[in-house]
Amino acid sequence: MSSSDSLEDLGRNLMDMSPASHRSIRTMDSETIEKIAAVAAARGGSAHLVREQLESATVRRSHLPVPFSADVPYQPDEQQGAVPLSATPPFVPKNKVSIIGAGQVGIAAAYAMLIQGKVQAIALVDVDGEKLEGEAMDLRQGSAFYSRVRIEASTDYAVTANSDLIIVTAGTARRPGETRLDLVERNSGIVRAIIPHLLKHSPDAPICIVSNPCDVMTAVAARAAGPDVPPGRIFGSGTALDSSRLRSLVGASFDVDTNTVHGFVIGEHGDSSVPVWSSINVGGSPILPHGGEPKEAHRAMHAEVVTSGSTVIKKKGYTNWAIGLAIARITAAVVTDERTFIPVSTCVRGYQGVEEDVFLSLPCCLGACGVVRVIDLKLTEAEAAAFQKSAQEVWKVQATVWESWK
Repeated sequence: MSSSDSLEDLGRNLMDMSPASHRSIRTMDSETIEKIAAVAAARGGSAHLVREQLESATVRRSHLPVPFSADVPYQPDEQQGAVPLSATPPFVPKNKVSIIGAGQVGIAAAYAMLIQGKVQAIALVDVDGEKLEGEAMDLRQGSAFYSRVRIEASTDYAVTANSDLIIVTAGTARRPGETRLDLVERNSGIVRAIIPHLLKHSPDAPICIVSNPCDVMTAVAARAAGPDVPPGRIFGSGTALDSSRLRSLVGASFDVDTNTVHGFVIGEHGDSSVPVWSSINVGGSPILPHGGEPKEAHRAMHAEVVTSGSTVIKKKGYTNWAIGLAIARITAAVVTDERTFIPVSTCVRGYQGVEEDVFLSLPCCLGACGVVRVIDLKLTEAEAAAFQKSAQEVWKVQATVWESWK
């Protein structure tokens, strides 16, 4: 094997069994064969099959493309000269998404991305290497049922190199009876420790924070990244899920597709979230009359949105599928540079009189660089007051992290 032949070149060209391939493969020593087999196994292949193919190198499984014209005589590979092992172009994923944390939420997100079909490479990182390996194997073994996706998994952040988007779900989960804000002390240290590793291997990748409490953890991540990272590159999943929960309730109530219900929940991803009733419509028809105020039924519906996460946790111990789908939707918007509007968490200083560097959700235009633009929603007086209250509630918690920062 020449120095220019990489392990990937050799491994991916097992289908190329031309005489030139035979000669190159036959010069391999057992150590090289084992390295190639290990590369294949790490990507979900069979080390046994790769090893057998490299050791025997006797079965030809492919040939060069045949000229279409009958006037051009067909020449077998043997007469076309030596074909280098790198002749077949490698599979190069068009995009790559890394997920930090392979717990219930991280794996649900990975699964949703596979089904959605917008991602071609997923890297999973977790501290529990044994469980991580099992999750990756489980996902790979269903690869006959989704478009080609390269799935890698490691406890080493190097696997995230050259990501187009990084999703952070790492941290301790919310326990029954806890609010998202109760998680601050436990998770802020985890997020602070993660960010430098991500920036080292993918310095230009947008980073979406999902770890709870989402808004405060997004602020922690942005500060940990430092001022050299452009605003908007680090954002949180925010109220994308809250908005979906409200839209799904409205859609089910009217017996229509949720996608025909439009509108936003803004502010905190949590108890002080703000439903912008003035923005909510069904098929273009506002849910409230012009200038109208929400009634008790609307307030009760929002209360259901606020408590729905706790209800799910009480019943099954955790939430994962809905947030996994929300992450996949955010991912699609970023990796395809979609420029669609999704309510995600970003710094809202200056909006509606907010003076602090508090992070809350507003409808944001998402593209390849993360948050491209932030919409200045026109709120009613009541909605503006609720948003300001939400900012105050979140800042109380965020300020404790800010003041203790070292």
